[in-house]
Amino acid sequence: QGVLPGLGAATDEDMPQAPPPSPPASKKKSLFFLLKIGVSLCLLAYVIWKAGLNSKEGREALWLTLGDVNLLYFFLSLATGVFMTTISSWKWQVLLRSRDIHVPLGRLVQFYFIGRFFNLFLPTSMGGDVVRVWELGRHSGKKYDALASVFVERLSGMVTLAVISIVAVLLELHRYDLPILNLSLLFLASVILVIFWMILDRRLLQFFFSLVGQRFTLAKRLFKKIERIQDAIREYKDDPITLLQVFLISCLFYFMAVVNVWISAMAFFQEVTFSSMLLAVPAIMLVMNLPISIGGIGLMEAAFALLFPLFGYPAALALSTALLMRFKTILYGITGGILHLGRLRVQPVQKKTEKTP
Repeated sequence: QGVLPGLGAATDEDMPQAPPPSPPASKKKSLFFLLKIGVSLCLLAYVIWKAGLNSKEGREALWLTLGDVNLLYFFLSLATGVFMTTISSWKWQVLLRSRDIHVPLGRLVQFYFIGRFFNLFLPTSMGGDVVRVWELGRHSGKKYDALASVFVERLSGMVTLAVISIVAVLLELHRYDLPILNLSLLFLASVILVIFWMILDRRLLQFFFSLVGQRFTLAKRLFKKIERIQDAIREYKDDPITLLQVFLISCLFYFMAVVNVWISAMAFFQEVTFSSMLLAVPAIMLVMNLPISIGGIGLMEAAFALLFPLFGYPAALALSTALLMRFKTILYGITGGILHLGRLRVQPVQKKTEKTP
């Protein structure tokens, strides 16, 4: 695997603890956060305009669509979202088993929902991933492997989405000649390439180490921990069977993502075709991956409002479907919060029991 010059082997106890940001860095972070809030507000304004909510007729059309909800499809939509979380947890479990970490599927589903709870308050979906790493690290005692499993699980989803999106866009070039889709594809492809480069090529890490690692003790410790994380991730490349399983499970997940949006739209309009959703949903999910808004607020609604009309569906249906998807996100987050509170209550009791002779 190779160790950077001057670095020793790292242990799980050496997990990185970020130092407090310097004032300039904190100021830049605040400005970036404010910028994302501004983008979210602009996107919401676009949705209001696109759905015609600035007019009485547009508002009436939205209320009529929301009021005509089919409860059967509504509850099927809720159940589909839970099933998708189970699929993601299954994929995570496959990755963990390849590293000889055995966690019950139900526990991983619980971690997923807890992560969604924290996503409601944190500015990016990565916050939920950090919580999942933390929960799994405490459960298994293997913090680096926990981080690597979440990282690879996320990366496999990005790669699969890129492949599916490219196919969908190529099949519907006459519809998808949109700058936002081109930008989303370019962004996703660039992120994937950079990640693979950083994982597979040691030279980038060695270059930065040569610049600062030899001079500062804190930087030296940080590079040691980064290298340990990199090693844990690189171990997966020697297990092609697991990676193939993960890719196939990711394909199942995105198929169910299409089913999820289709059923959600059918809750308001039963003439939505599954074939149109097969082409629309990958593009919607592609746009939703752009890190330009706070928690995806405004971005998801704008993606639906932009792409649904391309297939002949009214803006009121697009916004109604997006609002149902947003409602489900909040509901699953609240469920995760309840599960988290339950874990906080159980853990002190377990510790007290362990101390009792």
